[in-house]
Amino acid sequence: MYARRLGGRELTFDFAEGLVDDNLLVVDRETGSVWSQLAGRAIAGEMEGTPLQAVPAMQTTWKFWRGKHPDTRVMVLPDTRGRPYTYQEFVPGTRRRRGGGHDTSALGFGLALGNEAWFFPFRELEALSGPLEMTVAGQSVRVFYDREGLTAWAEDPDGNLLMGVLAYERGWRSFHPDTRVWRSR
Repeated sequence: MYARRLGGRELTFDFAEGLVDDNLLVVDRETGSVWSQLAGRAIAGEMEGTPLQAVPAMQTTWKFWRGKHPDTRVMVLPDTRGRPYTYQEFVPGTRRRRGGGHDTSALGFGLALGNEAWFFPFRELEALSGPLEMTVAGQSVRVFYDREGLTAWAEDPDGNLLMGVLAYERGWRSFHPDTRVWRSR
């Protein structure tokens, strides 16, 4: 859960129950609108069509994060209305869900810079012994992978985190149909 000021409103977000095209969803408590992570906007509810401003972030396990950042402090809000996250397909415009499980073997890292979109399957990144160095949209990029942390991320040459996201390949491609898929061989 996190809070964000959007269009003069303070919104508090929780994970929504479901996926759209294998993509994570969040819901805001104030309006009940459903937001798509990869679309970067509300896809249902009062705020439908409203964009979110993307910020670089790392998705990983708590153990990995704590190992890299041992001084991290955790904020616990008094309102604990959060609910467990479930992996089911959400059907926009309805309250229906399609069943499905969470298959981490299909996960990867999506990166879109300029007019280029790349997807790095975790199963391919496992072959690396260090960071992958490449050029994306004319920019030098280093892609990192950590199996134990179930994570990947990208940095520029100065070590700044780039905007990327963990996703299923099918989900990433539904939002970036011209994506290129990186292969280790």
